[in-house]
Amino acid sequence: MTEQATQNQINLSYDPAEDRILIKATEKGKEYRAWWTRRLALRIYKLFAEHSFPTENQATHLQPEQQQNLGHMEKQGAVEDADFATPFQEDASHYPLGENGILVQRVDIKTEGKVVKFIMLPAEGEGMTLALPPGQRYSFEHMLQRVMQAGEWITTTPQDSAGNPQSPRIAH
Repeated sequence: MTEQATQNQINLSYDPAEDRILIKATEKGKEYRAWWTRRLALRIYKLFAEHSFPTENQATHLQPEQQQNLGHMEKQGAVEDADFATPFQEDASHYPLGENGILVQRVDIKTEGKVVKFIMLPAEGEGMTLALPPGQRYSFEHMLQRVMQAGEWITTTPQDSAGNPQSPRIAH
């Protein structure tokens, strides 16, 4: 069985001692914790860059390039509007996956309408699901990029002459 968190807050942080990313999501006094390895995070990060997820204003009449541009504009707006300044509330009274959380071995991704579900599964036992509408997904992607840069897993994303992001460089 996999716990599904309707997130009040999501936090991603890099732990240099573990050389992993810790994902924390809260819901009604519960805190779910999941650890991502470098390999898994790089795979998911690459998926964000290569896959077209549903946008908030999905328009089927647009050409793929126009749809991609719409997604980039939505992402930029969502990241600008996101509240990254409010500290993560460390007041959970219950940890359904344990205080240490789970080490994620696999992430299954499903789309239901505009919501993308990240189903994080350990080698055995219970996992967790983050259900992210476009605005939260954009914020999650932004946070993932920031913690991967903090861990020196990727370098800052270069931009072309028009100011559009190019493929990130992976630090080895």
